[in-house]
Amino acid sequence: MKLTPTHYTIIVLIVTTGIASFGSYHYSTEYKKQKEANGLQATEIKQLTDTINYQNTHIDMLHEQDAKRLKVLANAKSKIDQLSDDLRTNTQRVFVKAECPVRETAAPSGVDSSRPARLEKDAEQDYVRLLGELETLESQFLGLRDYVNTECYKVMK
Repeated sequence: MKLTPTHYTIIVLIVTTGIASFGSYHYSTEYKKQKEANGLQATEIKQLTDTINYQNTHIDMLHEQDAKRLKVLANAKSKIDQLSDDLRTNTQRVFVKAECPVRETAAPSGVDSSRPARLEKDAEQDYVRLLGELETLESQFLGLRDYVNTECYKVMK
């Protein structure tokens, strides 16, 4: 059998159709793989975006708590500074309220019992300093308590 140009044309068309079919199948498969990968990446991006938004909201909430605690601490420190200034200028005084046991024998005392006992100047300053430290520690404790309640107990829920 002799091959004619028509036969060659048919063979070329069959080979060309086969190559085109293979190429189409290959690119279709790759397209499906890429579409699936894009879907997974879009889901991952959405999850990461949600996580970042949650963290930003959480950071804002912690910042608000911190600002509230700092405001309370600043107010307490200003009151303590005012008390210190008042003590220094003798506008206010710190008195000790104490009861002493009564002795059986009356001994002469050098203290006038009609006035309340007043602290010495250095004791007043120590009192103011301790009061300031107490306010700072209380503010730190309350801030830590709020942080633990916010951070640790929400993990347990």
